[in-house]
Amino acid sequence: MLKQVSNIANRERLENEMGVPFKYPKLYVPNPVIDGNYESTLSVITLDNPDYISFAIWGILPFDYYDDWKDFQKVLQTITTTKDKLSSDYFFEQPYQQRRCLVVVTGFFIYHLYQGSLHPYYVYLENQQPFCMGGIYNTLSDGFITSSILLTESKGIISKIQNLNNTMPLVIPKEFYQTWLDSKAPRDKLDTILDHTSVPKFRSHPIAKEFFKNDIAYTSMLDPVYYKNIPIP
Repeated sequence: MLKQVSNIANRERLENEMGVPFKYPKLYVPNPVIDGNYESTLSVITLDNPDYISFAIWGILPFDYYDDWKDFQKVLQTITTTKDKLSSDYFFEQPYQQRRCLVVVTGFFIYHLYQGSLHPYYVYLENQQPFCMGGIYNTLSDGFITSSILLTESKGIISKIQNLNNTMPLVIPKEFYQTWLDSKAPRDKLDTILDHTSVPKFRSHPIAKEFFKNDIAYTSMLDPVYYKNIPIP
């Protein structure tokens, strides 16, 4: 399951890559590890406001929800969802049909179980550019956006490393951005994007196990030079 993503690009780089500015540029801060175990913020481009990069709380909530984010996540984990739920669960199905978004990141984390130990890996594009994951969202009555990242079947380098589950985030190719954010896009075209089989040219490197303990700098974690003496399972 996807629980941590990364966004280390500066604001100018993200805006140039996405072709749209931040709605609130002074609020953006690069974050090496955005942890879905806690109430965290993602950079998103929404169907309702495609001309700006907005901010969304990671973990979609109902429109009329007023209690704490963590309480809802204890009952229903919504930082991610799968294709099956988009067709069978109204809580996810309606946002999929009406409120899709692009989640802008520079990488994400997966895990490999090896000789009784968990080994974290950082995954990022070969050219190290920002890219977009497919998401859905709701806007709460107070104006806050809450979002869930869509998962698909793992492929390529991810399926070779990750052996605890067979999912990965849905990566939306640039040629599908406009369709994904089109309120009039037919369901069959959206489902085609969900079933898109090509995988970007990802790279990965292992992360020190201190990742679980937060006792080394997150910025160091993303530097492959730091791991030159760490064995790869």
